[in-house]
Amino acid sequence: MKVILLKDIPTLGRARDIKNVSDGYARNFLLPRKLAIPATDTLLAGAGARQAREAQAQSSKEAVWRAYAEKLKTMTLTFKTKMGEKGKAFGSIGAAAIHDALKKQGITVNKDWIMLDEPIKTAGEKKVAIKFPHGIMGEVTILIEPESKI
Repeated sequence: MKVILLKDIPTLGRARDIKNVSDGYARNFLLPRKLAIPATDTLLAGAGARQAREAQAQSSKEAVWRAYAEKLKTMTLTFKTKMGEKGKAFGSIGAAAIHDALKKQGITVNKDWIMLDEPIKTAGEKKVAIKFPHGIMGEVTILIEPESKI
């Protein structure tokens, strides 16, 4: 029996996948628990059109992420912070600060995409990787400068 999955099932597939399962599995497990619906001809035609729309939307998102990755290559984010005598910052620059600075530049990223092992606490220039979905990688330059004393 062909079914369209309504929810992700780890051993079977993801939501909206069309799967061929045994009649008993569908009747006794999937359908009563509302995990799937029987795949009729009309639903299959609609599912094909929906998958095409989702694929187009996904490719447009990928294009945006690739453009962001290219823009990041030329971008330098500058942060000013108070420094001690040995060049150590009193505070630190973490993923949240980088996220906010990127947002001000018009680049929207998830904080989890910023690949920062530990917050930056020293002055100077650092490269920070940004991992966009679908394996698209970008890299932004972070410049930490000491705050000028007045």
